[in-house]
Amino acid sequence: MGKIRLTETQYNKLRDSLLEMTMRSYIFDWDDNILYMPTIIKMDKKDGNKWVPIDVTTEDFTHIRTNPNYRLRNDSPKEGFKDFTDSKPFIEDVKKAIHNDSFAPSADKFKEALIYANPFAINTARGHKPNIIRDGVRLFIDMVFTDEEKSEMLGNVRNVLNKTKGLTDDQTIDFYLDEMGEYYPVTSSEFGDRFNLDVFGGASSPEHSKKVAIEHFTKKVFNNIEKLVNSDYKKFSIGFSDDDLGNVKAAEEFIENELKIMYPEIHFVVYDTSDKGNRKIVIEKEWKT
Repeated sequence: MGKIRLTETQYNKLRDSLLEMTMRSYIFDWDDNILYMPTIIKMDKKDGNKWVPIDVTTEDFTHIRTNPNYRLRNDSPKEGFKDFTDSKPFIEDVKKAIHNDSFAPSADKFKEALIYANPFAINTARGHKPNIIRDGVRLFIDMVFTDEEKSEMLGNVRNVLNKTKGLTDDQTIDFYLDEMGEYYPVTSSEFGDRFNLDVFGGASSPEHSKKVAIEHFTKKVFNNIEKLVNSDYKKFSIGFSDDDLGNVKAAEEFIENELKIMYPEIHFVVYDTSDKGNRKIVIEKEWKT
């Protein structure tokens, strides 16, 4: 089949038509999904009858977190995940990762979601305050986007959201991040208080808390469509991406067994980005036409 060539005007009309038809929303894990962060997890490795201190990357942690020959430093989540709760290391590590071009499999899709002003969520096992995660997203925009991409994003935000008239460019981006973004650091005390969950030590097994975040975001997106300038959407899709197979499996089962039934109108897509891949799992009922 030959290629179909479109003029810029035709392309923009087609793109706008597709955007009107489908409201796309996304839920992203952060580490090893958007960025390969240099943040270290402090652990011990069993060596005979003693435990030897080691440092591991988040990527390595996904493979050994259930291995009985490894434990968090002194069996303490507070010690093991110290750099995953303090604010300063996160922002500094975001800068380092971007500077080193350490982009993970979902980085391009994350960038696309922001440019098109889609609703999005960061669903991470980190324990920082939610506003720190939001600051990381803002830093991503400022460091990664070209002037043309930022201009396109601003135009889309102003087309999608009310209450942006009279705002500066920076204020418009911040308004979008506050209105359309959700930040779920599922091992933070703020997340625990918000959803009445015990999050102590949860970074070792965050599957349940991540499911709570997925359900909350799905409900928010579905209920808030009328707040958009163009709310005449006929289809809804939500994508979830994570590099941890345990989280991917838990999300897939949760969507298949519960969310698909609660929200039959929504087209769910799960992206497995483990092993630097991007396996796509579609979970849906047929679109209504």
